[in-house]
Amino acid sequence: MQLQVEHNSSLLQKKSCLICKQLFEMTEAKIIICNEQGTYYGEVCPKCLGKGFGWLSDRFERLNQPKTIVIEQTPVLEIPISA
Repeated sequence: MQLQVEHNSSLLQKKSCLICKQLFEMTEAKIIICNEQGTYYGEVCPKCLGKGFGWLSDRFERLNQPKTIVIEQTPVLEIPISA
């Protein structure tokens, strides 16, 4: 994970934080989360940024883990129908 600081040309615009999903008002600078290849993922709010790089990195990794879906099947009872 990488953090990039960029100039924000659209002041007072509200964005959704990539980590906590809360809306926040952008300031003069915006903090962007990217992967190691530089692929953009989204902006980070000041509250999440204040929790530190280690915390952000952990949350970012959790967001990017493959999701596993477990489907449980109920056993089917076969009852013979007699004529």
